[in-house]
Amino acid sequence: MQSQNFEPLPWSIKYLAGILVAVELLLSASDMGWLPNPYLRRSAYLYAALWPDIAQGNWAGIYPGQGYIMLLSHAFLHGGFAHMALNTVIILALGKRLGAVMSNGQLILLYVASAVAGGALYLLLTPSNGPMIGASGAAFGFFGIWKYYEYVARRRMGLSLMPVWQFIGVLAVLNVAMWLMLDGGLAWEAHLGGFIAGWALGAVFTRGPRQAGRGPRR
Repeated sequence: MQSQNFEPLPWSIKYLAGILVAVELLLSASDMGWLPNPYLRRSAYLYAALWPDIAQGNWAGIYPGQGYIMLLSHAFLHGGFAHMALNTVIILALGKRLGAVMSNGQLILLYVASAVAGGALYLLLTPSNGPMIGASGAAFGFFGIWKYYEYVARRRMGLSLMPVWQFIGVLAVLNVAMWLMLDGGLAWEAHLGGFIAGWALGAVFTRGPRQAGRGPRR
């Protein structure tokens, strides 16, 4: 007999996670010399990473439209298995919770919009001209919409909003700590952009009947 609290993992989240894992496995296999092309990761970064030089007009890129495509394509590349696993676990965990109140189309839109917003804010704020990769902007979009739904639910029930602000504060402190530990190598701008996009999409989606009066399971 199934538990009443059981929620299946949405197929959209399965596919997104599967793509992230498959891409990293392919690039890692190339790194280890298991594929004919040992430079596949380098090529993937050249074609799909987020390059500030392209946005700044210092480099035309390799193909037409790369400056636009890279806003999303960077969110399917990672710097290694651990980097990929961290982002994928966040997306799987929060995606399952959010699947109770969001459609598969909304979850895909959340991933795309958060990745693009994170990439755009990174390009706007970063002083670096090096490439940026990773699904962390999208992952923070999942954090953003999750916390927005909790914010709405608490307001409706007349509960304190402090847990929401505390969680956001902890995320901010962790980003600062990791930025210091990585000597500025953390793309906090992408995290911020993704979180803002997720929060904003929460405000849009709550107007629909699927989200009305509900919040994600805690």
